[in-house]
Amino acid sequence: MAQELGNWVVNYLPDEGGRYTGKLKLTDEKIVFVSLYESSNKTIVKAIFLDVGSFAAAGGHSVYRYSNDDEARVELPVSEITGVKATKKGLLKQAVVTMQGGEEFVFDYGMLSVKKIVEAIESVIPS
Repeated sequence: MAQELGNWVVNYLPDEGGRYTGKLKLTDEKIVFVSLYESSNKTIVKAIFLDVGSFAAAGGHSVYRYSNDDEARVELPVSEITGVKATKKGLLKQAVVTMQGGEEFVFDYGMLSVKKIVEAIESVIPS
């Protein structure tokens, strides 16, 4: 059974554009982001989250993004995370998670510090 290590309400900012507000949960096995609502164009949401195969083709890793009519999800196995860093864009603070295949996942925490999020993720990354 996975042990929960923290959860936060954040925005997920995919490379393709858009902003998805939701809950980011960290366990000792994975990071899971589940959207509460989409903060951008719904057409973009479906286009970004519909194709799970794009990640499998990009390195065969167990990184999944998918959507149904109720929610969009991102699941990142901690065994495949190679790094996490805090970044800042203007006043907005972000935690950027990097996977084995080089994919980056950006979680925006607004003006709040991402220090605790970054530290929590660092604590589960394999050495």
